[in-house]
Amino acid sequence: MGKLLIIAAAVSAVSFATPALADSDSPGEAGVQIGKCIVKADRSAAISMLKSLPLTGDEVDWSSVPMGNAAECRTAENTEVTVSALRDGIAEELFKRDFVEYGVQPQRAIVDLAKFDLPVEKDTMGAEDPTKTLFLTADCVARSNPNDTERLIKSDPGSGQEMKVFQLLGPWLSACQGTSKMAYGRTELRSAIVQAAYHVSQRYWAGDMTYAGPAFRPEGVRP
Repeated sequence: MGKLLIIAAAVSAVSFATPALADSDSPGEAGVQIGKCIVKADRSAAISMLKSLPLTGDEVDWSSVPMGNAAECRTAENTEVTVSALRDGIAEELFKRDFVEYGVQPQRAIVDLAKFDLPVEKDTMGAEDPTKTLFLTADCVARSNPNDTERLIKSDPGSGQEMKVFQLLGPWLSACQGTSKMAYGRTELRSAIVQAAYHVSQRYWAGDMTYAGPAFRPEGVRP
């Protein structure tokens, strides 16, 4: 089945050196590995984590995380994983299981798709809150460039392929941020975009949104 999300695409020439992506950040491979394990061991616990974990932050406070049947997924190697990396790993594994491809009908029953909130309401734009700006940017990028969003999901965190995808996403990152030029690390930016991809897909197929195009029309994006 062809992709059904109809997205706006044309972006004016913008430098790839977007302020949205900071130069240094630790890879999120540990987050992807533990996220995959958690989703496989206890899907309900994984979804609960997306609902209860902070949207961003440093190391996960495991004392406040209900692991359910996924307790064995936490090991000495991944115990210091960051919140962004863990959220990325969970959202990525759920996406690969539930949608397979970005923009096509889900492989799982729509009523069984994961539901979690992200701060992507239009009225939050301009609030100058770093977390809101991050997720508004991610939501806009995921809607506006589905092909490279899917490539990001399928790339390994911290890999050269991931960096190439970020270079491809550069114009959209700059355009979607508009005048809010905040810098984010690769792990947190990847995490936000992956979560936004699932969030958009779930809402679209559940009928909660009738148009999956850009969240807003930032400078440089033409309908």
